[in-house]
Amino acid sequence: MSNPQFNIVLKGVLPGFDPVKAQADFAALFSLNVEKAESLFASENPVLKENVSKDVSAKYLARLAAIGINVVAEAVVVEEHAVNNDVFESEDIAGQFNPDDDSGLVSEKSPLAETQEFPKVSLENEIPPQKKHNFIFTGNGVEYFKIWIVNILLSIVTLGIYSAWAKVRNKQYFYGNTHIADHTFEYTAEPIKILKGRAIAFVLYVAVAFSHYISPFASLIATVVFLLFLPFIIVNSLRFNARYSSYRNIPFRFTGTIWGALKVFILLPLAGIFTMGLLMPLAWKRQTQYLTNNHYYGSDPFLFDANIKDYFFMLMILAAVSVGFFFALVGIIAAGSVATVFAGASFDPKSFLFMVPMVIGYLAFYLALGAYYFVTMANIHWNNTTLKNHRFSANWKTSSYFKLLFTNTLGILFTLGLFIPFAKVRTADYKANHTAFIAEGDLDNFIANELEQSNSLAEGMHDIFDIDISI
Repeated sequence: MSNPQFNIVLKGVLPGFDPVKAQADFAALFSLNVEKAESLFASENPVLKENVSKDVSAKYLARLAAIGINVVAEAVVVEEHAVNNDVFESEDIAGQFNPDDDSGLVSEKSPLAETQEFPKVSLENEIPPQKKHNFIFTGNGVEYFKIWIVNILLSIVTLGIYSAWAKVRNKQYFYGNTHIADHTFEYTAEPIKILKGRAIAFVLYVAVAFSHYISPFASLIATVVFLLFLPFIIVNSLRFNARYSSYRNIPFRFTGTIWGALKVFILLPLAGIFTMGLLMPLAWKRQTQYLTNNHYYGSDPFLFDANIKDYFFMLMILAAVSVGFFFALVGIIAAGSVATVFAGASFDPKSFLFMVPMVIGYLAFYLALGAYYFVTMANIHWNNTTLKNHRFSANWKTSSYFKLLFTNTLGILFTLGLFIPFAKVRTADYKANHTAFIAEGDLDNFIANELEQSNSLAEGMHDIFDIDISI
């Protein structure tokens, strides 16, 4: 009678993952120092765990694959004999297998077992259970329309002053209706600080706009000053919004620098333009890394790292489809013009009616292109973002998101803008329904630990520019 068991064998790092990050995650998962992890990866096919069941081996493979580690389960058959009730001992098996003994990461047969001291932890600690928490949005279009229309009217009556209070009300509505694990987000900013930021933005806008009437040189100077000031605007707005956003009484934080913003939002996009778009994938990746890796939830940072090939593939799709559409459009126009000339038709204003479907097609094309871009960026972002041992998951679809954009656009056009609040609610609902947070282990324990550390690391002072400059 045979008793199939499996050895968990380390093969290296999976393709598409950063080897340095994968090894670091591996070391962190099993509480190993860097040197021990590097030695383990340098060995030839070391056995991480011997004689585990099929179910346990599947857990090892799934958990380690999630952090980019390539392991395989090699089948081993233990032959049971009735002679003296002994277990047949082979060179491949480290003694008699005890199914209740899941301690030990590295097998006794591992080439490092004699020289390295590895932690003895239970399987539950090695592979904690994962639970998927879907984002849920409970906002209502009619309900938000009432808030939106009042905000618009009061902003007009107060010449824009009330817009700061309007922004707080809008954010509080969307934060308060976004649920995850039975709790909502909170936004606690003070409108007066937002008003200060908008006053600065208004002064900058007026300076740039009126510089054109002074002289070309003044216009150039004003534009350069604005571009140099833009990273400051971005950083302080991100810092402000993070500070006054919280989940379960734990605030978010943003620690990005102005120089970092200058590189990823000004210099890299300019390099992308000068290289005919070849460096745009790098700019997209670095921008997402800057925004994600500098955000903290309590004391723990969000981490993002994706393969740049994903961005290059997106760029090629966008370029190929755009070029194809351009030539198809030129061909249709040319064919229509030639047919008109040969038919000797005179000018007829009604002939422009054929332009209506072309305009609709043109709009649909760019909405589809935009849908593909936003969906791909969102999936790359969320599917490669982690928070400590937890991670995010997204399954946005181009077809469904295009349908959302198209119907929202038509609704806004046919209602002269009155459909805007409904469009915002529908978009928030879509994003929530296609995004999830996958917690590893007990989420409540993680929150409790973050709350304790957040209280001990509370900021002693705020920036002198504690304002939101974003519009």
